[in-house]
Amino acid sequence: MDNRNLKIQQQRLYNLFAKVNVACGSDIEMQSHWAKYICVLCAGFLENAVFEIYGEFVRGAASKPVADYSESILSKVQNPKTDKFIDIAKSFKIDWGSSLELFIVENGRKEAINNIMVNRHRIAHGENSDITIAKINDYFKRALEVVDFIEEQCKS
Repeated sequence: MDNRNLKIQQQRLYNLFAKVNVACGSDIEMQSHWAKYICVLCAGFLENAVFEIYGEFVRGAASKPVADYSESILSKVQNPKTDKFIDIAKSFKIDWGSSLELFIVENGRKEAINNIMVNRHRIAHGENSDITIAKINDYFKRALEVVDFIEEQCKS
């Protein structure tokens, strides 16, 4: 990942994952609370990734007014499930969307991103969530693969 803001946010999340055992020990309830907190942060990371990566792309590829307009649209993206990622990619280049769609459906990436967003919604609205540290850690790793893929697309 090359984007500075995303790298910082990614490192913060890695640090939180690393602190779970120290902070919670074997207390399952505390681990559950941490998993929920980290899940919400992972969802925020994905929202930020859409804005940061595509925003960086348009700043380098378009005039200032067009870039400003594009960023204003990108800043409104919330809770992006995989369909939203694909739609945004297709908005820039049809082949980006097609390639991203093929990449997302492999290796559980689609399920990972969608589960992050579904659980984030449940958590934010006080509903039950079965998210665990192990699950959110796995989902985040798979989601990062998608973010890296999108970043590479924007370089081409």
